[in-house]
Amino acid sequence: MSDKTPTFAIVGAVNHGKSSVVSTLAEDDKVRISSMPGETVKCQQFWLDDLFCFWDTPGFQNAIEAYEELKAARNTRKPLDVFRDFIKRHRGQPEFADECELLQPIVDGAGVVYVVDGSKKLVKFHVAEMEILRLSGQPRLAIINRTSHDDFIQDWKQMLGSHFNAVREFNAHHATFADRLELLDTLASIEQSWKPKLKRAVTIFTEQQDKRHGESAEIIVDLLINALQHRETVSADADLKSRREQIGEELKQRFVKALSDREARAHQQIIELFRHRRVKTESTGELLFDAELFSEDTWRAFGLNEKQLIKAGAIGGAAVGASADLLTAGHTLLVGTLIGGAIGATGGYLLGKKRPELKVNIPMSGLLEKIGLGQKLDFGGRAMSVGPYTAGNFPWILLDRAFGTFFYVINRAHAQQDNVTISSAEVKAKLEAAGISAACWDDAKRKECEKVFAVIRKNKIGPEHREALCKIIRERLGEVSRASAHTGWLWRDGLLARC
Repeated sequence: MSDKTPTFAIVGAVNHGKSSVVSTLAEDDKVRISSMPGETVKCQQFWLDDLFCFWDTPGFQNAIEAYEELKAARNTRKPLDVFRDFIKRHRGQPEFADECELLQPIVDGAGVVYVVDGSKKLVKFHVAEMEILRLSGQPRLAIINRTSHDDFIQDWKQMLGSHFNAVREFNAHHATFADRLELLDTLASIEQSWKPKLKRAVTIFTEQQDKRHGESAEIIVDLLINALQHRETVSADADLKSRREQIGEELKQRFVKALSDREARAHQQIIELFRHRRVKTESTGELLFDAELFSEDTWRAFGLNEKQLIKAGAIGGAAVGASADLLTAGHTLLVGTLIGGAIGATGGYLLGKKRPELKVNIPMSGLLEKIGLGQKLDFGGRAMSVGPYTAGNFPWILLDRAFGTFFYVINRAHAQQDNVTISSAEVKAKLEAAGISAACWDDAKRKECEKVFAVIRKNKIGPEHREALCKIIRERLGEVSRASAHTGWLWRDGLLARC
């Protein structure tokens, strides 16, 4: 057994959550989970690289009758021979079809992970199941799952403790990444030969999670750069004057759609990093947030507060002004920095949490037409455009929503197979409660970001700016991940809830 990859048969009574446990431990939401009893009828294997393997098995069918035939194993030095003989005699017989199926991986050397539902009463056939598994002599872990609010856990613990090497509570639908690692540590402790690979698995999963944080940060930085530089442009025809308003509205619609789709793609990339195939964003048919990016509800819920927006506007304006001072070799005596900061702060004060209207940029020749000079003076170029969007709160709203998506997927167990729509206000409240929303950033980090945002808007971003922003966001994602592990916030029924 020491040279083999650790293999575990997930066994138990019908409809106690075995498939849910496999789905969560294996990070695979393709495992078929159903409330219909007896949905799993054949053993299915789920590998995690070469580190370990889970067998999802059918539930016991006639445990009491099977125990009567298998109890002879207590009097032999090779108990698995009794199990092999049982399978050989009953293979193909309807009466013990499920028992033969679920016992085969155990006979082949798999360890036992016995899943029970702590919200259901312990009855006689459960004891027969435990006795059968104890007689196998294989290393055994019992997991107490929960499928409802009823509580019989203490009864289960007392009985399980006398039949298994270890007993752990594990809610497959609400388990965090830390819960999974703890369960793997427990498995490593009950069989010495499993320890090296399972400990290696814990290390690899931790490194993989850290890598996902870095890749998520890169995705968010790409989103910010694209969103803060995006422009929709159209070359107006000779009939510009009569169609200017219509063209402007079309450009606004294109701009909103392009950025909404870009945000949705970024969120979907984050979701796929964590292997949640059943969670979708708006661009793929399911709306992850209930409020659209440019809706008033979104702008009220996310981003900075009014006081922070004033500071952010001053920092961003000063950064733009400073660029002007540099271009003139400082001969403006920092007037550009002062004026830029004052204008930015004033904008933050006047707009507050309101969403600024999208502005249509009309070419100089179009403006001259308004005063009757278009025919006399031609400054060239008839292109109309919308963007880039200069609203001070915009990048912070993008960050909050991206963090909300990240927070959701790292807290969503793969056993959850529902489609989701997240309440924007609820996400904002939970992010603030965990201290990870944009409004909770410290002033120094926010100032660093505002300077980079200003550089991005001027299309002056270099590798050093990108690296600095990515580092800040990655650190924040690490805080998000730690907050989810220690504050007790989990996602239930599409919303965050306290444990």
